[in-house]
Amino acid sequence: MTGAPVRLAVLGDPLAFTRSPDLHRAGLVALGLEGESQALRTPVAELGTRLGELAARGFRGANLTQPLKAAVLTHLARVSESARRARSVNTVGYSSDGWWGDTTDGPGLVDLLRSLGREPARERPVVMGAGGAARSLALALVASGCSGATVSARRPSESAEAWADIPGSRIVPWHSEEEAEALREATLVINATPLVGPDDPAPLERIARRALILDLVYGPKPTPWVLRARADGREAYDGLGLLVFQARRSLALWLARAVPVDPLARSVGWPR
Repeated sequence: MTGAPVRLAVLGDPLAFTRSPDLHRAGLVALGLEGESQALRTPVAELGTRLGELAARGFRGANLTQPLKAAVLTHLARVSESARRARSVNTVGYSSDGWWGDTTDGPGLVDLLRSLGREPARERPVVMGAGGAARSLALALVASGCSGATVSARRPSESAEAWADIPGSRIVPWHSEEEAEALREATLVINATPLVGPDDPAPLERIARRALILDLVYGPKPTPWVLRARADGREAYDGLGLLVFQARRSLALWLARAVPVDPLARSVGWPR
């Protein structure tokens, strides 16, 4: 191990379960770097103070999870174009010219799909949820050649303005007939909401059997929706896979070098 220790963190609230510190540590070890990562519960009202504390203590950066991805925008000196358009930041870094923010959710999805043998440009995605993470995913899919995404939103009229500059996006009402029609034609269905439990984000019987199902929620084991999909003979994964690939992208931004994915995947038991 060489160089000054690299200090990283993941911030969120309530942050009841996270594997980000394990991924950060695995990435540092893979590159021969000393360092540590901490999970720090951080309410929105305390975000600016927390970021300042980390900067003062010499941290390299932090990943953000809900509900901080949009709230952080006002605290940053500069934000990447993709994060600005998504209105979502999951990666914060510190540099001599100020704090910066980026989103690796979308690029991580593209990496994940390709690792599963799927070409993003050929997908017909349906995204459940219209928040910042969903926009980051849709932007990355479009940038990779996908023609656009159908987005199911509980309040379509309120979401329209935020999605107006994302090419090919079409917003439909949550659990509507328009959503059902899109699910029948989909090759990729993504749950980008925090829903977990007995109610499926999208009813499996409405989803084309050829569709890959991705649930961005993750925990100690795959989510009930993913387990029910697998029991029905479908290809389905929870959010641990996306976490691996977005963490790899975040580490590359902080460390300015490529990070191998295999050590990260092994550290959290992906795929599962």
